[in-house]
Amino acid sequence: MCAGIIIIAGLALSIAPFSPGMSFAVAIVSICLLASALLSREIQAIHISLFALFLTLAPFLLPPLRQWPFNLLAPLFLYSAVCASVPALRRSLLWLRAGRVDKKAVLLIFLITLVSGLTLYVWQRALAPDLSPHLRYMPAMPLWMFPLAGLGFSLFNAAMEETIYRGIIMQSMDSAFGPGIVSIFVQAWLFGVMHYLQGFPNGGWGLIMAAVYGLMLGWLRKRSQGMLAPWLAHICADMVIFAILADALVRGKT
Repeated sequence: MCAGIIIIAGLALSIAPFSPGMSFAVAIVSICLLASALLSREIQAIHISLFALFLTLAPFLLPPLRQWPFNLLAPLFLYSAVCASVPALRRSLLWLRAGRVDKKAVLLIFLITLVSGLTLYVWQRALAPDLSPHLRYMPAMPLWMFPLAGLGFSLFNAAMEETIYRGIIMQSMDSAFGPGIVSIFVQAWLFGVMHYLQGFPNGGWGLIMAAVYGLMLGWLRKRSQGMLAPWLAHICADMVIFAILADALVRGKT
């Protein structure tokens, strides 16, 4: 039963990002999943169904929560608050560990950063996407503040997304399918889906690029047995994203 609840929750998380209008229907499904998980006392099923409920219900109740970063931050805050207040949930956060960052991990972080950075640059140069939806999140600031703002954005966004995809979702999928590669592919797909509407990159190409990047981060998380290595790699990619947006902002490209 645990595996079934987790699989359906994964399907719900696959559907919701494609259309905000489907949020309420998916929230109803998430409520049923959470009720089933609580009745069966399957702790990992409770984790993912609880997060899925907050992710789908919050934007339906408050439309402003559909925009980044609140579309992820608000559900994550609510989920974390519940976990912090329930000892059984708090003790079962098995993913919450740094892992090891050895020489091979450092090399992998460098290679993943190089590949992702070049891919983002080529995507931006070749397709010339409309950056105006992303530039509106960047307030006016003097040039000397750009490095600090970029670092702050990268640290925050990477921590938020890693917690959700390489943390909550990956652990739940491991409990359903075992500690193999299935969880790597599932979380990568969900990571790509999340980028479809609002991510950078977005659209069809964004979904594919983010999913492939999610595969690399998921594999790195497995290899390092913790969250620190994928978080560091994610920070580097987000700094490239910020640099692209900052360059467009300075040049007046909207």
